[in-house]
Amino acid sequence: MPLLVETRTGVVRGRLDRGVTTFRGVPFARAPEGALRFTAPQPAEPWSGVRECAEPAPAAPQNPSRFAALRGPCAEKQSEDCLTLDLWTAGFEGVPRPVLVFVHGGDFAEGATADPCVRGRRLARGGDLVVVSLSYRLGALGFFAPNVGLLDLVAGLEWVRDEIDAFGGDRNRVTLFGHGAGATAAACLLSMPRARSLFHRASLASGTYGVDSAEAAEARRGAFLAGLDLLPRDGAKLAGISADELLWAQARSGGFRPVADGEILPRAPLDAAARGELAPVPLVIGTARDETRVLDFVEPGLVRLRRDQVLERLTREGMERETAAAALERARAATPHALFHQVATELRFRAPARALAESHRGPVFPYRFDLAGAAAEGETGAFHGLDLPLVFGTRRVTPLGRFFDDVPEAKLVGRRMRDALTAFATGGTPRSPLLPPWPVREMVAFE
Repeated sequence: MPLLVETRTGVVRGRLDRGVTTFRGVPFARAPEGALRFTAPQPAEPWSGVRECAEPAPAAPQNPSRFAALRGPCAEKQSEDCLTLDLWTAGFEGVPRPVLVFVHGGDFAEGATADPCVRGRRLARGGDLVVVSLSYRLGALGFFAPNVGLLDLVAGLEWVRDEIDAFGGDRNRVTLFGHGAGATAAACLLSMPRARSLFHRASLASGTYGVDSAEAAEARRGAFLAGLDLLPRDGAKLAGISADELLWAQARSGGFRPVADGEILPRAPLDAAARGELAPVPLVIGTARDETRVLDFVEPGLVRLRRDQVLERLTREGMERETAAAALERARAATPHALFHQVATELRFRAPARALAESHRGPVFPYRFDLAGAAAEGETGAFHGLDLPLVFGTRRVTPLGRFFDDVPEAKLVGRRMRDALTAFATGGTPRSPLLPPWPVREMVAFE
């Protein structure tokens, strides 16, 4: 397999890793530094000679994750020069291979392509695919100026369109897939006219699909600027403030996310879906059965919730009080702890996914990830992110994999998930010999 590939901006050198050629830290846009800090991504600058692309590039600047003890560090190296991608290809010869483009999650505030949990080698090799993972600007750097982080993803997809043939990929079979905030970002791209022709299928896992209104975004910007002792009219001064100071202010102002600004993102994804305005591509969309049980790892006191505390705790998670109260009336669970997670998972994840699936005009294949993990304290539930090491086949190299050490079903469930994703990327349906029949719009459980 060739380790040198010529792109439009220069030659890159990858490395061979057990039958897969890997290229890491390939620039798809210019470094968004200095005067470019809050602007739309600019074309990458050409280079001479050979660019070594054997090691991961720095992640976008971000604050430490409160889930680091659970998931391990994923962004030890950071830089504003972060608009790069990682790529794994199963080969360069023969029929061009389907392409999977992954968008990592992290609440639009954290995450990295360097995370070993989402390494694409095994997925590429097992499915005879090209797997691409995109980095994008996060937090204030990505969303203080509305939606430049989404434009980073568009620039990455444009690179795929223009360059992927040189890496053995098929530019006409590009599947966008994301997890968590990455799924929400992918849903935004389904809503953006500029992104419409850049991918042909989408797989969305565990997204909330919520974005800010213009008014909410303005309030976030005001709180962020106030934390830096700046006035609303002082936004231009941010270009001269260090990234560390920006992260400090971001941690105290509530963070940032995409905004339905009427231009880059004309409407919120759920509004666009309800109006029939999403790109009508085939869609796989799913949730984990116990999404919010991930909070137990950073807030052990949740297990001791009293019944009279559940509603207040739900509102602290950002849920509208009347909606949460009505959901509590309908819910049935054995303990206040279970009741909290049942309602929180339904309102934050399952209901938005259902609304998006029911409104989408293209073929929809819904699923639920039901396989619970196991820890010394007992069963963990199928919490947010637990599916990722199964989808990527990275159980042995990520801290999340330990939750499957005593779960014998994990190996088969992982094969089923990878086979379904490969089939979807290849032919537009996730049907696999390892799965039961999966009719359009009928739920399949991975358990």
